Amino acid sequence: LAPRCARERGRGGGRPSARGSCLGRDRFPTWRCLPTPSRDPLARVRASPGSCDLYDVSDDLTPYAVAWGWQKAILDARLAALSAERDENEGKDPSSTDEAETDEALPLGARDCLLLVQHPAVVTLGTGSTPDNLKFDPEDPSAPFEVHRTERGGEATYHGPGQIVLYPILDLNRRRPDLHWYMRALEEVAILAMEDLGVRYAGRVEGLTGAWANVRDDEDVKNDESKTSSGGARVTENGEVASTKKRTKGNTTPLGAREHKVAAIGVRARRWVTYHGMAFNVDPDLGDFRHIVPCGIGDKPVGSVKQLLAGEAGVVSSAFGSVMGADENGRGACGGGAFAVDADAGPDPDLMRRAKKALLCAFEEVFETKLTRRGGAPPV
Repeated sequence: LAPRCARERGRGGGRPSARGSCLGRDRFPTWRCLPTPSRDPLARVRASPGSCDLYDVSDDLTPYAVAWGWQKAILDARLAALSAERDENEGKDPSSTDEAETDEALPLGARDCLLLVQHPAVVTLGTGSTPDNLKFDPEDPSAPFEVHRTERGGEATYHGPGQIVLYPILDLNRRRPDLHWYMRALEEVAILAMEDLGVRYAGRVEGLTGAWANVRDDEDVKNDESKTSSGGARVTENGEVASTKKRTKGNTTPLGAREHKVAAIGVRARRWVTYHGMAFNVDPDLGDFRHIVPCGIGDKPVGSVKQLLAGEAGVVSSAFGSVMGADENGRGACGGGAFAVDADAGPDPDLMRRAKKALLCAFEEVFETKLTRRGGAPPV
């Protein structure tokens, strides 16, 4: 079978995406060819770990509470289906049945599911999040965003237009019942997507959850320094010479060159079936992140694919203030909304389409699954 998605590796210019992870590249084969679906109407139909229904409403804005309700309804249906399946198969030899995979429609919950959404501007808190990471009073009528406290792990997270959010409802018992492994797998999805979109040095930051850009190791730094001319000037990729400042003590790395968080992850599971998931910044209004301490991290910038591809800086937001929009040349950053030349332009539609494709291809690869489109909103 032909690959479902064509991939080009190395376009991001960084190190292999497995850096800093227990997920080696050999852990996820490039593509797993699935057997031809059975069309025998009498064949027993079972959803295998290689099947996942996709409900994609990401072209519109879905209120957070609505998508949250969808997740919980699908989770309940999935748990009920798995319980019924275990009861039916109790005492049977697992090797005695030849379960066929099919693309025919099955009841909601019979397969794993992936919800793909885009939210209006909103802030969510994890089950143990501290409100100290909010820089506004959520009870104030003039608060910039709604705030929802959820069951997921993690701290304050922003969602908004220009950000694609993945909510996988997956049975980890059929893969690996380990939430740490699962979060590393979601990070891998984001890293592969960033690489396909051309973001440089996509990877992980030790001790921090999520997927990041500008994650450079000693070899990357050495390669970058090799572009410096004998006179001490930095040579750009276009062959132009850019002036450089003499290094001093402290962190003098320009803001735009520092590690930027592009994907935030917060998950929960019941009986090893997951919900909540990952938010991937394609082209959001990065200025909105100034209202929170994103994920409780006040000393590292949040970025987006759009901003990084433009070579601009993201936003650092701490409890004491925020810094945003200046690269090493002092220019303002870019991105949807506040960072765009036209503040009302909104997210880049072409980049959003390409990012969605990259994320879905990476999801299939990492979780060794086949996504089957079921339309828009799930039937709950």
